[in-house]
Amino acid sequence: MTISTTVTDQRGWFKFTLTGAASAANAGLGEIANPEGVTLGITRAFIYARTGSTGAANLDMGIGASGAKTTDICSAMDVIEATIGGDLTFLPAAQAAETDSPTALWTSTTYLTATGSASTVGLDADVYVEYIRLA
Repeated sequence: MTISTTVTDQRGWFKFTLTGAASAANAGLGEIANPEGVTLGITRAFIYARTGSTGAANLDMGIGASGAKTTDICSAMDVIEATIGGDLTFLPAAQAAETDSPTALWTSTTYLTATGSASTVGLDADVYVEYIRLA
């Protein structure tokens, strides 16, 4: 993953490009360290997929340890070209089983990780993440 460094003064949002890969390993699509160095509450995220995956893959993305598969931003999201190509999709960043709909907390020692369930080759997307500084 590549985080945009052109918007360094804009706190509260950041954007990174997500490029598909053959890897299905945990965090195999990449990981990003906390950009602020303090605890952040992720309020929402969006993915704009110019093209989807040519393989039959799902995307997991969330906050956790380096090299871990995480799912608190999106879980098993279909990123196949026929489903997502050319779409802007809202990622709610909340667990449905909780009655208070908690959001992802991004501490200074955790990472945003992205994992494909199979080859995501062909996926070309920008991910926009909105957050609140909690410290």
